[in-house]
Amino acid sequence: MNSLRNSKGDVIANFSTDRKPVLDPRVAYVMTSMMEGVINNGLGFNAVRGRGFTHPAAGKTGSSHDGWFAGYTSNLLCIVWVGFDDYSDLRLTGAVTAAPIWTEFMKKASALARYSDMRTFAQPTGVVDVQLDKVTNRLATPKCPDDYVSAFVAGTEPRDTCDLQNGMAGFFSRILGSDKPLTPPTQPVSAQDTQDPKNQDPKKKKGFFGKIAGVFKDDKTSTPPPTPPDNTQPAPH
Repeated sequence: MNSLRNSKGDVIANFSTDRKPVLDPRVAYVMTSMMEGVINNGLGFNAVRGRGFTHPAAGKTGSSHDGWFAGYTSNLLCIVWVGFDDYSDLRLTGAVTAAPIWTEFMKKASALARYSDMRTFAQPTGVVDVQLDKVTNRLATPKCPDDYVSAFVAGTEPRDTCDLQNGMAGFFSRILGSDKPLTPPTQPVSAQDTQDPKNQDPKKKKGFFGKIAGVFKDDKTSTPPPTPPDNTQPAPH
């Protein structure tokens, strides 16, 4: 910021600002890439892209007692706040309240010669784009066609590839302590067997969520309690 101006454009005060790097450019770009996702695919999509703002932009919604949207292009930053002066709860999200205002402002700004050149964010050296599988967030392969592009500081990107055959089954198998995917039982089970409590194995009654809980604590029902000593026999003389 070089100056403070009123609504007519008159200069109220001028500033001389010292500038110095405060963040690694690679980290800054990765954060920008993540916030581009908010506008292109996330909570801000309807309020921004749905209202006709098509320029490259990044932003973040905010919702507490107030509604916020902070967003920027390559040459302009704008932050919108919607709320009550007494901090009453607005009970509306930033995507519903602040983001539409931000969009209308940026649309008008982009029509001005000073801000019309809104470019794609420049990717610095040391950042790589990788395609990730949406299910596993691992490197996508031809077996995982549902993917997306994500930016990483070089050397921090995922190394493992996705496995479409395992999918979510493989995910839950890892939670339950097995590297093999979950498979359905090979023996048919009749409806009567599943409904009759007498035919149910007590060790299996805890179900799926019980197995998950067993990952974090020992299953104390798996080991029978020790048999107390028999004191009915007379003591030797």
